Amino acid sequence: LKGSPPFAPLLDLRTRSASHVTGCPAWEAFEGMGNKICCHARVILTEEIALNFKSSNLNRDVAPIIRKWRTDGAELCFGLEEFQSTFDVVQNLDKQFAVFDTDNNGRVDAHEVLMVYILLSQGDVVRKIDTVFSTFEFKGSHGDNGTINFDEAMIMLQACVHGVQKVCRMDFVIPDDEIFFYCKSLFDMFKVNHKGRISRKQFHQWCAEDPSPRAFVQLFHDSQGLPDINALVQQINLRQSQVFQMHAGGQLFVTAEALHSSSEFKRLLKDPDEDEVDALIELMTDEDGRITSDRYHSVLRPWNIFNECDLDGSGTLDEKEMEILLWIQLRRKPDWSFVREFVQAIDVDASGTISRTEWVQAIIEGHQSGLRISSRASSRATNSSGSSHHRNPRGDGASGRFPGHGIGARAGGPHAGGAAASAVAAQVPQLAGAVR
Repeated sequence: LKGSPPFAPLLDLRTRSASHVTGCPAWEAFEGMGNKICCHARVILTEEIALNFKSSNLNRDVAPIIRKWRTDGAELCFGLEEFQSTFDVVQNLDKQFAVFDTDNNGRVDAHEVLMVYILLSQGDVVRKIDTVFSTFEFKGSHGDNGTINFDEAMIMLQACVHGVQKVCRMDFVIPDDEIFFYCKSLFDMFKVNHKGRISRKQFHQWCAEDPSPRAFVQLFHDSQGLPDINALVQQINLRQSQVFQMHAGGQLFVTAEALHSSSEFKRLLKDPDEDEVDALIELMTDEDGRITSDRYHSVLRPWNIFNECDLDGSGTLDEKEMEILLWIQLRRKPDWSFVREFVQAIDVDASGTISRTEWVQAIIEGHQSGLRISSRASSRATNSSGSSHHRNPRGDGASGRFPGHGIGARAGGPHAGGAAASAVAAQVPQLAGAVR
C-alpha cells in the first residue's frame, strides 16, 4: 500500500513481549497515545468531504461501494478517474482527491478511503468493525474463523488511522510507531506470538474491551457535523416554543408558577434538578415577575447547546467538552489557550468544570452587560488588588442564586491574567450574540 512505513527498525521487537521491551504492557507503555483519544470528547466535522462521508449509511451506501470495488478488481490504489467512478464523486472531484493524495503522486490508497467511509458512516458499531476486518481480504481472513497475521493487522490499523487523519480536523496525531504498539497490544492481549495469527473474534474483542481502540472507533462513530448539531438544538428550541405558547394562552408572557408546574418544560431540559430549574426560571423572570418569549428563549438556547455537548449527561463540561461548545458557538475552532482562559473566567465555583447554570449565566450576563464586562475585566487585569461587586443577571444588585463574582470578576481574578483575561471577557457578548 502507498504510504506504508518501513517496518524493519521495529521488527526486531516483535519476538519479545511489550513488557520485556518497555517494562510494562504496550497499552500502558503508550498510555499517552491512548489518552489522546480517550480524552478527546468528540470530533466535530466542518469540511465538506467529512460531512459527505458522515451522511453515508453503512448498509445502504458503503456496502455497495465495497462490492463494486471488489467486482472491478479491488485495486489497491486509485487514480483520479478510478476514484471518481468507484465513489461516484459528482462535484469538487480534484479537491476531494487531493485530501487523500497527500504526497501529490496522483494515486490514493483505496483502503484509506474505504476505512473513512466505514468509520464515519451511520450504522452499527459491531458491523463497522466486522466490515473493516472483511474489506482487506487477506489470505486466510475469510469467514467467521478468518485470521490475520501481524503485518496484515498493521496495514489494517494504518489505513484506519491515516484515512481519518486526512479527512477529519483533529488536534492530535497518531504516528506510525504508536500504531505499531497498538498492533502489539492486540497480539499481547491474547498472548499470541507476534509471528502467529489473530482471529476475527479476537479482533472484535480487542476493539470492544481495550480502551484505546474502543475510544478510537467511538470517536469517529459519534462524530457530528456542525449543521447536525445546530439542527438538533433547533428541534429542542421549537418544542420549547410550543410549551411557551401552551402556557401563555394567547398572552405575550408566562408566569414562573406555570413553568415550575410544567412536566413537559422540565422534560425538555434533560433531567435538571430543582435548583437548576429554579435558577433558569429566575434568569428568565423580569422585574415585573413575567417571563417574555425573548427572555425565555435567550436562557434556553445556551442551555440546549450545552446539553448537546454534555456527552455523558453529567451536567458539567470539562475543558475538552468546552472546546467543542465554543467551537459550535463561534463557528470556528477556538485556540486552546482561549478555551482554558474562558473556562477559568466563568468557573464561578472554581471546580475546574463548567456547570449548565454557570454557562447560561455567563451568556446572559454577556448579553445584558456587553461592554461593561469587557471594561471591568480590563480594569481588573491592570489592578488585580481591587474589589468588585458584580450585579446579577436580573439587574437588581442582589446576588440571588448566583454569587457576586461572575464572569467580570473571574476574568480579572487570579486564574486569568492580563490581556488574555480581557480578550476572554470581550468574547462573552459575542458568544451571547451567537446564541441569540
